[in-house]
Amino acid sequence: MQTVSAYSPYGWKAKIGLIIPSTNTVNEPEFWRMAPEGVTIHTARLHFRPKEVEDPLLDMEAHLPRAYAELAGAEVDLIAFSCTASTMHRPPEVWEQEIRAATGLPSVTVAGAVLEAIHKLGARTIAFGTPYPEKVNEHEKAFFEGRGIRVAKHANIILSPEQQRLRHMSRVPPEAVFRLAQAIDTPEADLVFLSCTDMASLPMIDRIEQALGKPCITSSQVTFWQALRRAGLKDRLEGCGRLFRDH
Repeated sequence: MQTVSAYSPYGWKAKIGLIIPSTNTVNEPEFWRMAPEGVTIHTARLHFRPKEVEDPLLDMEAHLPRAYAELAGAEVDLIAFSCTASTMHRPPEVWEQEIRAATGLPSVTVAGAVLEAIHKLGARTIAFGTPYPEKVNEHEKAFFEGRGIRVAKHANIILSPEQQRLRHMSRVPPEAVFRLAQAIDTPEADLVFLSCTDMASLPMIDRIEQALGKPCITSSQVTFWQALRRAGLKDRLEGCGRLFRDH
């Protein structure tokens, strides 16, 4: 290997390419909060038009080829497609094949990362909470059940009518996320999952685990965890839940 090809002044451990909806203002800060020294985040945004089009997720995915090209041009080490609802449209394996074909790079998705985290934590039955409208929750429930994961309970938290159009999820405060976790918890659930990379959940993971006595995973947390592990990094991060401490 030529020395210059291995050189990166900041991302000397790994450069992670991140794909998010243009309206998402939470995922990047949470990735940066978790990033160990030597890991950098490089973002491509997908134009998300929930007020203008009938199916904003499908419309947004039309911009994926541009995002793939941008991140391939940045010479990142792998790509994280970080939109929970979109990545549950298709099997994680299909997304990974598509991204590899377009960029030549390995990838992770929220959906694939959630499944791996559930497996690593030994869970068979989960409870999940979201800031999404009910129809998105039902699709998410079907995704899990299609993978053999039982959903004991699920609920959403809607603090703004804009959330019905998949906007303003970022305005749900972490304190409300804590209460959401309490509301969805049930003795049957082996873990709780807080779904949506645009819902600020990272500050509450440890507190929720302490309060409920079981693992708590979130969309941004599991995606970053899987990205680090796929990059060959074994960093154990404090303040990011049992998943990062034990796996």
